[in-house]
Amino acid sequence: MREVISRIIHSIPYLKFKKQKWAVLSLFILLTMYAAIPFEGFFSPFAPNTKFKTKSYHPPHVVHLFHENRFIGPFVYEYEMVNPYFKTYQTDRSRIHRIKLFVKGDSYKLFFFIPSDIHLFGTDDGSQYFPLGTDRLGRDMFSRIIYGAKVSLSIGFVSIFMALFGGIIVGGISGYAGGFADWIIMRVCEVIILLPTFYFFLFLRSVLPSDISPAQKFFYITLILAVPSWAGSARGIRNWTLSLKHADYVTSARISGVSPIVIILRHIIPQIRNILILSITLSIPGVILGEAGLSFLNLGITEPSVSWGMLMSAAMDINILIQYPWVLYPAFVIIITVFCFFSLGYSLKSAFDPKGEV
Repeated sequence: MREVISRIIHSIPYLKFKKQKWAVLSLFILLTMYAAIPFEGFFSPFAPNTKFKTKSYHPPHVVHLFHENRFIGPFVYEYEMVNPYFKTYQTDRSRIHRIKLFVKGDSYKLFFFIPSDIHLFGTDDGSQYFPLGTDRLGRDMFSRIIYGAKVSLSIGFVSIFMALFGGIIVGGISGYAGGFADWIIMRVCEVIILLPTFYFFLFLRSVLPSDISPAQKFFYITLILAVPSWAGSARGIRNWTLSLKHADYVTSARISGVSPIVIILRHIIPQIRNILILSITLSIPGVILGEAGLSFLNLGITEPSVSWGMLMSAAMDINILIQYPWVLYPAFVIIITVFCFFSLGYSLKSAFDPKGEV
């Protein structure tokens, strides 16, 4: 009896998920990223487009604690440009800048509507501190990565939920209705699935007008990234609907006069929730990479907006990448995010699998 109770307890999704340490860590990282979006201005030392003309390709500052063998707390040395052409810098150890918390700087809007100018960290004398260096125009890479998270992370969720909503409706109706309607819908989905995804993105992006606002561009890019995901979701949901529409509880609901839409949403979809969770968490990285690819080629998000893919466009020149390797930091952020989504997706699928052990 005790063994049966123990197996039942350990089959609870939360407890099954909790045992997977990598998944818990991935969830923590992703939640931290999304929770930081409303505080982007607070965590960033500067505004994303603030330029320091004399700090082009400034290397990342190294934080020190001891100056002349004496502990004085965290500080950075001043960097002076010695070669404006090659953008080389030399450390001036006679000038130090102490790092302080909650300092005043560029104005921003907390939660996107509360004016503020308090930043988490900075220097006590108002000099520049670049944790991850600067880009070609002297803009702080750390600040731009934080601001870029808003677009790169939100575009994944928005696009996938649009695709999933369409996939549930179209795929559910296709599988439940069957017949000629099912044949037509699936042929359309198969045509979309067979198209090379990235080249399909390029085609859809090429038909958009070039003189649209950043908000319109974000909306259109979201729709473009949702199209291939929509077709794949519709086909998968259709297959599961076909396998479940003759189940006893579905037949009972049909005899009771329940409408097909209600049957699909209340009786069939909940049975494949683990598949949907896996689909969402595994598709979001694909959308993030798709946006990064388009922006990398200057076909996605462009100035003055910021995204991780757009920041990576600076790494297209191998000479720049070799001389100023910190321009590749956005790529590491994308890799970590994608890994976390994959780890989380497979763990949630296992935890919420209704056919798991009881």
